[in-house]
This record gives sequence, C-alpha cells and structure tokens, in this order.
Amino acid sequence: MDSSQTVIKVGPGDTTLRARLLGTRLREKREAAGLKLVAAATLNKRRPATLSRWETGERMPHPSELFYALELYGVGGAERDELMRIAEEAHDQPESPDVVSTAVADFEWLHRRAYRLEYFCDTALPGLLQTADYAREVLKAWDPTSSSERIERTLAARMARQERLAGEDALEVCAIVGEGALRTVVGGPELMRAQLRHLLDCAALRTVELRVVPFGAGAHPGSVGSFSILRFRDDRDLAHVITRAGDIYLEDPEPFTQALRRIKRVALSQRESIAMIAALTKAMT
Repeated sequence: MDSSQTVIKVGPGDTTLRARLLGTRLREKREAAGLKLVAAATLNKRRPATLSRWETGERMPHPSELFYALELYGVGGAERDELMRIAEEAHDQPESPDVVSTAVADFEWLHRRAYRLEYFCDTALPGLLQTADYAREVLKAWDPTSSSERIERTLAARMARQERLAGEDALEVCAIVGEGALRTVVGGPELMRAQLRHLLDCAALRTVELRVVPFGAGAHPGSVGSFSILRFRDDRDLAHVITRAGDIYLEDPEPFTQALRRIKRVALSQRESIAMIAALTKAMT
C-alpha cells in the first residue's frame, strides 16, 4: 500500500465520511491554488479554525460557503458540481442518528452513487449477497452488545441495498469469496443451506460475477483480510476495509485492484464455483 495516499478513517464518534471526503478535496484544491490556510481563511471571510474544521471533516460547510470557496480556488465545471452535490445531499438529509450508525449511513450514500462493487470476502459472504437470516446472525456475532432494534435497522438497510441487483440500472458486482465463507455454518444447517441457494440465484444474474477461492489455492493476497472496491462514474474510486476501530476508505484503490486481480488467478471459474456451491448446498445437513 502506498503510504502517501489519502486514507479516510470513519470510526465510532468520528465525523461522517462525506465530511471527510469533502474536507480532503477542499484541502487539495486550496493547496493547488497556492494558498496557505490563513490566507485562504481571509479570502473566505472565515477564521482559520473554521477552514481547518472544514478540511478535517469536523464541520461540513454550507453549500453557499462551499461554492464561494471553490470559486476562490478556481474549481469549476463537473468537478465543482460533484463537490457541491456532496454538500447539498448532506445538508438536505434530515438528521436521524438513531436510524443507523454513521458507518452504515455513509455506506448507503456511497452505494447509491456507485455503479460497480468488487469484493474479496474470506470469512463471511458479501452483504449484498446475504439472506436476511444470515445477515442477522453475522450482525449479532459482530457486536453481541447491539440491541435487537439496532440490528434490525441495520439489517433493513442492508436488504434495501439488494434492490440494486435488479432493474435496468443494476449494480455490477464482482464477488470473490474464500471457500471458508461457504463452509462456515452460520445459524445452523437449514439457514446456511438457504443462504447457499440464494448465492446460486444471485450468480444467475447477468450483472453478478461470483467466484470461489478454494482451500487448495494456498497463500494469496487475500490471506490478510477482506476488502471491497467501490467504482464511480463521476468521482474517484474507493477501497473500503472494515476494522474493529472503524471503517477505512482509501482514495487510491490500485493496490487493492492489483490484489484482486491476483486473487482471481487462483480462484475457480464461475462455472466451477457454481458447481462447488451447488455441491455444498446438497451436502449441507
């Protein structure tokens, strides 16, 4: 991983991903304009501390404030429109901290904007391909202290995302899963059998690529953990890693793209993967 790339961490109690992303862009544009923080603050008619909070994501500028700053920094056209859209969407969205966690809300926003998701999952199946029963068990195991109400709200958001698997503007999905994720019996044999059947249904969709890395593949780049890549038509792609300390987004997904490419080399073909999943489904007792 290139240590010089931008890493955006969103954890418990942290600012939202949208504010962090926007702040990162603002800092880049200010520096590209050759302005120090104090000089930029003077031009923006704001205190340096206010600009600093914008750039760290501690505070989201109002759309009118953002427009003025982008004008000062010489940012226009499609790039300005995209940054303005981030601020406007955040500003228009009613505050509802009890609906879902910040991490879930952020991912919901990214999911709506992405046209393609690429996964490597080694221990649990991708959220987009989970049944509700399987997802509920995974959420309980991830945080046993979470209330049933919170789990159900998070689950509802996850299930709603699956609607994008169908339709004219269906989300493209490339899911590479480790064999261990298929063999881990989550919630008992009956529940897991239903999950495996659901995987087969998903693999039949024209926009879904599903492949399995068998145990026999040995060591590979995914051995260090799961990750995903979000692809956008009108913005930079992002790599996403979930950790106990919070969600991490990286603005240069190329190291993960290369890792996924190498993982694919040792994965079974889609036809072979489907055959393996079908056999495991039949054998699940």
